[in-house]
Amino acid sequence: MFVVPTTLASAADYKAWTGETTDPPKITQTLRSCTTLVLDATKTAIYDTDPATGLATDEDVNNALRDATCIQAAAWVALKIDPATGGAIVQATKKRKELGTAVIEYGDTAAAAAARSAAYSDLVPEAAKYLWQRGLLSAEVAHS
Repeated sequence: MFVVPTTLASAADYKAWTGETTDPPKITQTLRSCTTLVLDATKTAIYDTDPATGLATDEDVNNALRDATCIQAAAWVALKIDPATGGAIVQATKKRKELGTAVIEYGDTAAAAAARSAAYSDLVPEAAKYLWQRGLLSAEVAHS
């Protein structure tokens, strides 16, 4: 039996990474959901873990996993992804907005919706690159 951590970063870690001074709504749930993505993406990485917590025993590895979780969470906050939706995108992307007599047309809303959906199920590019640079992502599949 092994322990899988439920979160790799705290709200304080998130604020330190982003420089924000207040917690965004649902940050604890967001960090928990982003932890799942980071752990899934790094499932082939080899590092020692504390059997009681499931966290990496190497400080550099632990910090990289924490920071990638914060990067992913920051993207979710910016994209207004709510972890309580379970992956269902419930907020429509606006195509146009009227302000008095002015009309603002938005660009490729289908692409924006696809990018938002992808950010829910996969690491955002910055988080993936961050882990790649620290040797925690591999282009190779591990075979047993």
